[in-house]
Amino acid sequence: MSFKKFRIIILLLLLAAVAGISVWEGLWVRGWIRPLEVAIYPINGDGPGEGSAQTQAYIAGLSATQFDEIGAFFTQQAARHRLQKLPGLQVRLEREISTLPPQLDSGSRGALSSIAWSLRLRTFAFRNTPFWQNLGRIRLFVVFHAGEDGKPLQHSLGLQKGLLGVVHVFADGKQAAQNNIVLAHELLHTLGASDKYDAQGQPLFPEGFPDPERGERYPQHSAEIMAGRIAVRHDRAIIPASLADCAIGPKTAYEINW
Repeated sequence: MSFKKFRIIILLLLLAAVAGISVWEGLWVRGWIRPLEVAIYPINGDGPGEGSAQTQAYIAGLSATQFDEIGAFFTQQAARHRLQKLPGLQVRLEREISTLPPQLDSGSRGALSSIAWSLRLRTFAFRNTPFWQNLGRIRLFVVFHAGEDGKPLQHSLGLQKGLLGVVHVFADGKQAAQNNIVLAHELLHTLGASDKYDAQGQPLFPEGFPDPERGERYPQHSAEIMAGRIAVRHDRAIIPASLADCAIGPKTAYEINW
């Protein structure tokens, strides 16, 4: 056997092993047979300058308790879907990472670009986080920004294969509740949940409504977490203030195997 063929076989075996681990992780996590572990790795997303110092100070002051609302949200929603014996969700704040994760180019189109980005993200995760310790855990790389008025943050992304997410949030205590909404949204993406809003950001009916079969369609009083907004009219939706104003609707519950 030539060296070239041997190298190809080794590469194929490695790819098969990665695919096998991804399938096992997905089945294990979505089986909900043990508490769901979520590891948050903070990253300073600002370049050199005043904003970076502000962001660094915010990261230094982070504590795991700032994310307790996410676990409470899952517990409350599990009870809402009559899953009284569902294991809890444990959010762990891990060490800061100094390298920025790869970002999917907003101008990219097609499956090949997405596959290439997902491979880069997996490589990033392998290089920057412990491999064996994180098997069966969801890893969220949370990129904090000081932010600028009128300038939106980069788009956050959750990857089901690999249980990985890149989440862009504000390094501002006043935004902590909003940050937790974004984190919960991307966390649910890693569990298989899909977005439920249209091109204008309006919640889709019925999947983007927390209780599509109850009462009048408008106004809604809470947001389906994967729609991200509260539908108050057919052409208007508002941003929820916190996870207390959000819910997991029937389709999302089905997608995450509840």
